[in-house]
Amino acid sequence: MTPDNRQIVISGGGPSGLAAALLFADLGWEDIVLVERRQSPGDFEKNKAFNYQIDPRGQKLLKRLEINRMLDEYGVANRGFTLTSIGPDGEASLTSPPIIDPDRETSYWTTRRNFLEMMYRAVAERNDGRIRLLYDHSFQGITLDADEIPRVTISDGNGAKQIFQPDLLLACDGLVSQARQSLAQWPGMAPDYFEMIQYPSASTGLTYKVLNLPACFPVQGKIDAADDHRMTYSIVSRHTNPGDAMALFAFPVTDPGHPRSVNIIRAADHNLWKIDNADDLIAYLQDAFPQLDISEIVSRAEAEDFVKIEAGRFPAPQHARHVHAKIGQGHNVMHCLLIGDAAHAFPPDLGLGVNSALEDLFVLDDILASAGGNLEEVCHTYEKQRLPNNASLTRLVQTVAPYQYNHKPWHFRKWLLMFMIQLGLNRIMPWLIDKPTFQLTQNHDLDFVEIERRQKKSRSTLMLLGAALTAALLFGLVALF
Repeated sequence: MTPDNRQIVISGGGPSGLAAALLFADLGWEDIVLVERRQSPGDFEKNKAFNYQIDPRGQKLLKRLEINRMLDEYGVANRGFTLTSIGPDGEASLTSPPIIDPDRETSYWTTRRNFLEMMYRAVAERNDGRIRLLYDHSFQGITLDADEIPRVTISDGNGAKQIFQPDLLLACDGLVSQARQSLAQWPGMAPDYFEMIQYPSASTGLTYKVLNLPACFPVQGKIDAADDHRMTYSIVSRHTNPGDAMALFAFPVTDPGHPRSVNIIRAADHNLWKIDNADDLIAYLQDAFPQLDISEIVSRAEAEDFVKIEAGRFPAPQHARHVHAKIGQGHNVMHCLLIGDAAHAFPPDLGLGVNSALEDLFVLDDILASAGGNLEEVCHTYEKQRLPNNASLTRLVQTVAPYQYNHKPWHFRKWLLMFMIQLGLNRIMPWLIDKPTFQLTQNHDLDFVEIERRQKKSRSTLMLLGAALTAALLFGLVALF
């Protein structure tokens, strides 16, 4: 491809930011500047030690960038979902909940840390000098100087500033996007132009922290150890009251020497969040999980970090009212696009955060290819395509599976029952009843507008079937008398 001498500034060095740098390098752009506030590529925020499942939706971009095979090294491949549950007495049971679409292609479990390492390695191996990775830098703002040329200002950890004059600014810097906030404050911008439209959800406000455990660890009871680092384990607490009940979800890791990131997700008033010192935490966990020797598998340093780090909270499902802005006039123009969490953010109910961000870039690449380098057309088309998709995605996260964390047990059981009923009806009458929406979201060939349309159709059909069944029962009762 003929090199393009235009400049792009990418705010944010997470998965979507690094992927964007790779994408625009492949497209031939000559000056690619990535701005990331972390001090170095190896600096990982402990409160962001998430687990990712890179599914076929996210893999579309990785395949196009020809780095998908790296997932075999940095992740654990899976087609379905197999879980080993370990009860308080140490008894283990292997289950395969039918929540995964059997037609789904291979996905990969990985940690955020591993995925960032993979993406950084891909950038480093391909960087021929056109990509500038500015770690320990932060986005400061956008200005329009006397020459009426839009400029972006960034600063390093010492406050030293650099000024760029990009043709394109990509906001890949998350829900609390500095780039989006700067754009929203631009003179003449409508106050609600970049407003985040929020939807209520049953999982909004759930509190989470991450506890690191060894990849393999001993178990006291009927099995000796959780000794398969490629297996998902659910370690169930002995408590059943809402204030103490919980489970430790230990997701697979590819390296047995790499710690597992164990998610703990509970309501904000859970007693775990009231603990403020390492000794009390270890004692509390030991009481809750008699099947584990907590003092052996949770170091004091890990316990101290856990209580010190501020817990995260799931946001409301939300999307930006717009994802494109144009700054300047005539030839002195900078286009700005929102990518990933800067454009749409939500709880991890469907595992679509990182995957939908990568899909944003995949769609952007398609548009760039068809628009022949006309940025004005590219950006308008991107907004036209992504806005309805983002709105549907956000509403799907709001409604499809917010009770899966079992923070409201009755609602969780009701959700599971309805899921199984629809799954059974789909197997009997696939021409009439669609797959459960949770499974439809795993189909990377469907956009979210289409998935939402099919969700609404299934709801209407199920309601009609329910009404018909109720009427038939009532008619039968009347006939008896």
